Amino acid sequence: MESVNRLTPVHGMPPHTRLWLALGTAVLLLLILAPWLVAFGPLEGDAKGTFAAMLVMGVPAVLLAVASRRDDLDPRLRQALVLLVLSMGLSVAGNLLRLLAALDVPLPNVPGLSVVSNIVIWAFGLAALLRIPLVPLSRGARWQIATDTVIAVGGLALAIFAIWTLPGFEHAPYAARLQMLAYNAMAAANLVALNLIVVRGPTRPIRRAIWCLAATIIVETTYLVAMQYTIGRQTRDFSLPNSLFFVDYLAYLFAAVFFLSDPQPRTDLPLLPENVRAFNPLPMAAIIGVSVLLLLSTLHPSDPALFPLALGLGALALLLLARVVGATSEILRLAREEAATLQREQSERLRLMGRLAGGIAHIINNLMTVVIGHAGLIEHSAGPDQDLLGSAHEIGASARRASGLAERLRLASGHRRPDPHRSSLLETVKLQRESISQLAGQAHAITWELDEAGGRASVAPTAVEAIMRELILNAVDATADGGHITIRVRDEPGSAIQSGMIVSPKPGPYSILEVEDSGRGIPPDDLSRVCEPFFTTRPLSEGRGLGLSVVYGIVASSGGGLRLASSVGKGTCVTVYFAAS
Repeated sequence: MESVNRLTPVHGMPPHTRLWLALGTAVLLLLILAPWLVAFGPLEGDAKGTFAAMLVMGVPAVLLAVASRRDDLDPRLRQALVLLVLSMGLSVAGNLLRLLAALDVPLPNVPGLSVVSNIVIWAFGLAALLRIPLVPLSRGARWQIATDTVIAVGGLALAIFAIWTLPGFEHAPYAARLQMLAYNAMAAANLVALNLIVVRGPTRPIRRAIWCLAATIIVETTYLVAMQYTIGRQTRDFSLPNSLFFVDYLAYLFAAVFFLSDPQPRTDLPLLPENVRAFNPLPMAAIIGVSVLLLLSTLHPSDPALFPLALGLGALALLLLARVVGATSEILRLAREEAATLQREQSERLRLMGRLAGGIAHIINNLMTVVIGHAGLIEHSAGPDQDLLGSAHEIGASARRASGLAERLRLASGHRRPDPHRSSLLETVKLQRESISQLAGQAHAITWELDEAGGRASVAPTAVEAIMRELILNAVDATADGGHITIRVRDEPGSAIQSGMIVSPKPGPYSILEVEDSGRGIPPDDLSRVCEPFFTTRPLSEGRGLGLSVVYGIVASSGGGLRLASSVGKGTCVTVYFAAS
């Protein structure tokens, strides 16, 4: 029996949750500003700052504990939230002990308790990050993860090196430096785990919650660097690290609320939009941090870390540039592969539909041959019976129209009768000028742009006539009265692969026949289907549904090329490639 004490899926943030979130945000914003006005925060060691730290840790921990009971969350994600709650719970317990000490409550002195507890707290936090379920490694992701990790951890190491050359660390006890080194190693491990999460991406991610969780790691790393910088400069002004502590738990608060309220998607989604899916903000944050330290060092020209910071920043910037170039190349490669796969799938679908259309055309033609023959016999034997003669005539006319449909289906399937006659594309199109003008009608203006030096390809006139007929009828249907149609003939020395290619021509010189209209255009979702037999963008009572499928069948069977470009409300341009060699 399913447990009855689990939460049901939450879809959307209830109004009372919004109210509490707004209140919590306001309180935390006040706490973030407080260290800049008075000495306040956990690093001050007094009761007020320690109590505030315990409070801001406890609220997100409770919310995360509630979120871990949601039935609709992935089991591994629920486990990750439980581990995170344990980490934050131990932090609350540690601050409770510090609060009691600040209130002069006698407590036993346990040597090394602070260091051990911090390591345990970090271990639970790191385990939570590693427990978040991730999608499988994509092709090329390994080098991205490696590069991003080197930049992020390298930036942290460079910052720590620069800080440890400051006067405050020169005379620090060995035990204190060892303890700080351990904390830096923990921060580096968190950055490695976070880079893995951002580049690979969680399965079915609650994106807002994941990004807030990522923000906590960045803020905690900045907090650690700021605290060490303050010690190294011997300023004793902990305003920045104290403020960053409360910023960290503001991010935890938002992460907890989003884990509690946002539904988990049913499918895997990228953390970032598709056009920046390979972007990882962590390396950029590392470079920005090193840049800030370099600027601060320039205010103290005697700093021994000035030159190493500048040199290290240049190396990190080059690595980031290589990462951006490599990621961009990978995105372009994947886009090309995806486009090629889609084109292969579309070609296969059209080929199968063409075979089906060819079979149907053969059956229709056989049946209509019988109908036309019997209609002729009826006409011959009708005598003076005009009603019977008229009926036989209509039967024959309908059967002949059906045979015409079968012939168009045969063309759509790529099976056409061989035409021994050949002529240049330009001459064939010129001979069609009068019939095309009649087909378009007086309500449509036709512009002929015929390059007298082009159109050299040797073509079958019947094939070109069929192509032009279908394209002109489509253009007329797509344009209202007063629409404009442009017919072009020209030569191209090469056939570069362009967007919108339905049939990609082989490399070589081609003659081009292009028909462009100023009509309503084709919606993007329909562009991949317009060459399918009987697919139409018009109402079923109006659409003919064979125009572009006929063109596709002729072009595909003759080794040519076909390109379609259209924009809704701006018209359509169909380009047909005929081999010129």
